[in-house]
Amino acid sequence: LPKSYHYQNIKPAKYPVIYLLDAETNFDYYAGMVDLLSKQPYAEIPEMIIVGIKNTDRTRDLTTSKSLEKNSVNPNELQYKNSGGSKDFSQFIEDELKPFILSKYRIDQYSVLVGHSFGGLFAVDVLFQNTKNFNAYVIIDPSLWWNNEKPMKLINNFFENGKKLPEGTFVFLAQANNEGRSKKSIEEMTLNIKKFKNILSENHPQYFQHRFYQEDGHGTVIYPANFDALKYLFKGYRTNVKEFAKDPTILMDFYTAFSKKQHFQFKPSESYLNFIINYLKKNNLQESAEKVHEIKKSIYK
Repeated sequence: LPKSYHYQNIKPAKYPVIYLLDAETNFDYYAGMVDLLSKQPYAEIPEMIIVGIKNTDRTRDLTTSKSLEKNSVNPNELQYKNSGGSKDFSQFIEDELKPFILSKYRIDQYSVLVGHSFGGLFAVDVLFQNTKNFNAYVIIDPSLWWNNEKPMKLINNFFENGKKLPEGTFVFLAQANNEGRSKKSIEEMTLNIKKFKNILSENHPQYFQHRFYQEDGHGTVIYPANFDALKYLFKGYRTNVKEFAKDPTILMDFYTAFSKKQHFQFKPSESYLNFIINYLKKNNLQESAEKVHEIKKSIYK
């Protein structure tokens, strides 16, 4: 939960939500990263609730179809025998997890899905099968090679049938430098990520960013990619309190413009407005402080 969630000196607020896959690996560093980037007065992103999902069987939960690939060590066994359960997992998130979070915590309706590798494969599937389930997607080195490139067929069919992703659906695609890794799936993953990048660049350019990480392989790319993704998804969120000191009336103009870009209403937090008011008072700008106080009263009645 954000640090301000339990503050007693502000009215209870609602927060956007990040759903983080593979939380058994990602949660600790990710929570600290969000705290850092959302720290006022120079926040790059809004404060958010992070819901970490531990995947007890990644192959079952995150793969999108049943694979019949044989085990390279024992040909009598399937390589991914528990595969193909992503539909059930997606239904669990929508029908059980999201309602539970809604009932238990103060959440806004803006949500982000974050997935790496098989998690990235799952995020791609949700993006194209259930396009309105999340407002934004962070897809890191996705396993688009899966099951003879079935995910790529889904993506191609989506656009070939004249469909479009909803406006305001932001997608950040990270690609690791996996050169030198001899595993066939890695080569296929690299090739298909490039194809995916080209498809989204052509069909969803306004809300899409791809980034290649020269210095990071498949295992380490998650940290820098998640950091960059958060800044991309909320680019333009950072404000300049000195500008508001000159003209407090532009404060809400700023948030109106940002909300229009995001296709979702964002507003300044009460704690940030308190910071601005105190800053103005310290600089003997009492009239400006009173104007911001009026803005605060109009938002947090």
